[in-house]
Amino acid sequence: MASLKIRKVGANKDSFREVSFEDGLNLIVAERSAASSDRDSRNGVGKSTLVEIIHFCLGSSVTQKNVIHQLRGDEWEFSLDLEYGFSSFTVRRSLDKPTVVTLTNSARDLPSMDAAKVSLNGDIEISVKSWKEILGEICFNLSEETTAEKYSPTFRALISYFARSGRDAYLDPFTTSRQIRSYQKQVYNAFLVGLNWRHASEWQVLKDQEKKVRVPSQDSTVHKRSTLAALENEQVRLLADQQRLRNQVAHFRVVPEYAAVQEQTQHLTTEMRELVNESSILKQKIARYEEQMSAESPGDLNRVKDIYSEAGLLFPDNVSRELTDVIRFHNEVTGHRREYLQNEVARLRARASEISTTLNDLDSQRADLIRMLNEGGAVEDLGQLQFRLGRTQERLEEIGKRIAELESSAAEEATVASGRQALLSRALLDRAERRPKWSSVTSKFVEVTQYLYGQPGEINFGLNDNGFVFETKMQRRGSNGVDLMSIYSYDIALAQVWQRAMVSPGFLLHDSLLFEGVDERQIALALDFGKQACEQLDFQYIALINSDNLPISDLHEIGLQWENYVRLQLGDARPEDALLGFRFGQTVS
Repeated sequence: MASLKIRKVGANKDSFREVSFEDGLNLIVAERSAASSDRDSRNGVGKSTLVEIIHFCLGSSVTQKNVIHQLRGDEWEFSLDLEYGFSSFTVRRSLDKPTVVTLTNSARDLPSMDAAKVSLNGDIEISVKSWKEILGEICFNLSEETTAEKYSPTFRALISYFARSGRDAYLDPFTTSRQIRSYQKQVYNAFLVGLNWRHASEWQVLKDQEKKVRVPSQDSTVHKRSTLAALENEQVRLLADQQRLRNQVAHFRVVPEYAAVQEQTQHLTTEMRELVNESSILKQKIARYEEQMSAESPGDLNRVKDIYSEAGLLFPDNVSRELTDVIRFHNEVTGHRREYLQNEVARLRARASEISTTLNDLDSQRADLIRMLNEGGAVEDLGQLQFRLGRTQERLEEIGKRIAELESSAAEEATVASGRQALLSRALLDRAERRPKWSSVTSKFVEVTQYLYGQPGEINFGLNDNGFVFETKMQRRGSNGVDLMSIYSYDIALAQVWQRAMVSPGFLLHDSLLFEGVDERQIALALDFGKQACEQLDFQYIALINSDNLPISDLHEIGLQWENYVRLQLGDARPEDALLGFRFGQTVS
């Protein structure tokens, strides 16, 4: 087993106050002089700066939020004396040349050093990226293949749980920055406690897929199904229209002078309509004339005599002679009238026959023209057919794409939903198999909280549909600083468990922010527990604390001689009492 320990923090400036660390408990105490006002904050004496320097030498980036960013351009170079296993070496990094680090020659036995650039004096210069890869391997057994995976843990993310930096790092046991996303919290903590971090990574992949498919509500699902059904029905109808239009276009015959033929057809129709009307009038006349002829009859003298006789009257001879003349005249007139009607009926019948013959001829001509029109059409009509066919095909393409999108979306939604359930099942089984690993962190957390408060706290590494759930529950919640002590308990539990691993960070570092507002008794017990754990498992606990937060009476009561563990005292009385040998805003003498 090998662990990385920090033996000394230094710089290339004489004003810098070097600090050395030993195995076990190490205290950095920030004093405030009696003359200092409440406005004289000890934030400028160098506690947070020291944490930043350690992180800088371990590969962190420097941004404008960092205190040491203000030193750029002044040729500051910081160094760490490190110990790994049986090797001791120094790493140096310049603020003005931050992309590389320089290692002393004794670091040559570290992993991945074969291609390192060695200077004439034996120093080794490597990129910060390579340095972080080496640190990941010697502290957390992170391989190059592992860090290349999507949503994988990194050395910089993991080491931040062993050296929390900045106020945001002390808000929650399971995060070290406000910028940490949910999946990162799951990946990092799953890795540290011994759960399968790749399951957390897979959950994030599923969430990425969900964002693309936008997993719908139940109402949205019903709407999509209804839309799909409507589109499929429209597609069937349009396919039939498409085939019909294709056939029409394929068999379409262009009729030359289509408009003239159409006009001729209309003229024939009009002419036939007029002849039909004339024929109808002729038939009515013929019927009326025939009726008149049947009503005409010759005069009958004997019939007249019979009528008189029936009346008992005598019909004189002279009247009979005159009546005979009248009847003869009547018969002559009737004969002429019948002859006229017979001739007229004959003439009308002849005209009706002529009209019938003409209608047959015209109808035959019109039928030929209509057949021509039905079998073909004008060029413009063909263009219209082709246009309608094109629009139908375009709509079919649009519908086809939309149907494909809806079907693909439905399939992806089903895949995501089934994938989430399958992943949860696998993760639950894997969690059960890994119980001996992660339960060791739980056991240590319970032990620490029991020591601090006399009652065990709870820590949960659970699972739900969204992945891993990490949470703590302290029995003494509401007591000053209980939430901060849950962070301490988690960190010290991780440090102890990792110290038993084949490789590990051999240190745990806490800034004074951890102790602000915590009851004095719990501060004393936390320092004492850290001391005992370090001595038992051979690692370093580095605690930065303000002097007025030191529970001196409680420390003496539990037998912890804290003075023996102070490695550096910082102060605000003089500029040279600060870590850098000056405070920002003060002139360096």
